[in-house]
Amino acid sequence: ASLVCAAPLLLRSLVQLRGRSPYLARRRRRRRRRAEASRMRTCWCALLLAVLSSTTPAAGLAYNERRKCPLMNVLLAEATFKKGMVIDVGANGGCEMATALRHGRRVIGVECLESAYHELRNVPHIEKHPNATLLHVCAGNSTRMAELNLASDSSSLIEDNVAHGKERAKVPTTGRVREPVVLVPLDQLLPPAEQVAVIKVDVQGGEYEVLQGLLQTITRDRPVIGYEDAGPKFKKHGNVRSLLKPLGYVCKRSGEDQVCSETP
Repeated sequence: ASLVCAAPLLLRSLVQLRGRSPYLARRRRRRRRRAEASRMRTCWCALLLAVLSSTTPAAGLAYNERRKCPLMNVLLAEATFKKGMVIDVGANGGCEMATALRHGRRVIGVECLESAYHELRNVPHIEKHPNATLLHVCAGNSTRMAELNLASDSSSLIEDNVAHGKERAKVPTTGRVREPVVLVPLDQLLPPAEQVAVIKVDVQGGEYEVLQGLLQTITRDRPVIGYEDAGPKFKKHGNVRSLLKPLGYVCKRSGEDQVCSETP
């Protein structure tokens, strides 16, 4: 009976002796160090993932209300007496969209680059404007999958157009350099009941195919058309002047752009 009564006291003594054992203390310290090291690795990995996930490989232009948009102003002046909306293909930065909205036009902005589209969604007076519509799609002459070669505001469906000069400097040095996209002819998306007064296209060499996908709209509404034409700087899918000439359009240069309207 006395042995049974002494058992709890003996057990406590053994636990205390184990707690004071140098060998066991060293084991506990090693386990704590390993656990702390593991937690630190987890924290650093989580931090790195957070940084990488928040870093877009090819960021769109941030909206700047002081930025000038001479092309859109020229197009709107040419279309003064034309009724209808504005189609802004390559809306990166939102400058042309904002300019057309200030002139009281309804505007559909089309942006292929994912980060640029989300940048535009964060511009309140575009995103919340009742006359503004944003489409995240790539305009083309057929419905198909493709790859967009990333280079910030110079991203292009034509790989050679981001391989040289200042465009090459914009290509991401880490992460992905292309993103999968869907091309769609805009004739299939635009509301048929609405007239189009102005079409602006700035897509780094893909302007010909964009306008091919708008030929029904162009033939029906005869809008004023402006497109980027940087001469031999970019490889192109075709000659826009040759595409528009049979429809009665004449083009004139305005800086690095062409402004095309019907023959008077």
